[in-house]
Amino acid sequence: MFEPRTFIVELVGVLSRFKRRGEVKRVLNILNFINVVLEDEIFEVALDIAFATHCRAIDSYFIATSELTNSILISNDRIMVNNAKKYGIKAYYLIEEVDKVLMELR
Repeated sequence: MFEPRTFIVELVGVLSRFKRRGEVKRVLNILNFINVVLEDEIFEVALDIAFATHCRAIDSYFIATSELTNSILISNDRIMVNNAKKYGIKAYYLIEEVDKVLMELR
């Protein structure tokens, strides 16, 4: 699994709405299976994606991560999935395409 570094900030923001700081930090400590792509590795590709698709900045980072790692993008964000496809990335909208995702992952 690959994620842009901004994923960590996004995860903390979401979890902090429901959990205390200590619990969120424990979650972060067990996420060592995630391969984090750093800002300096991703910026130019994310910028190109933003120019090409007119997408939200955060979406361009997730799409760029897929591009740089030759990975599929799986998201519950339909707009991000559509922009990824527009850029030529294989992407799935999990809410409606769970069966396709499971087939892809086999």
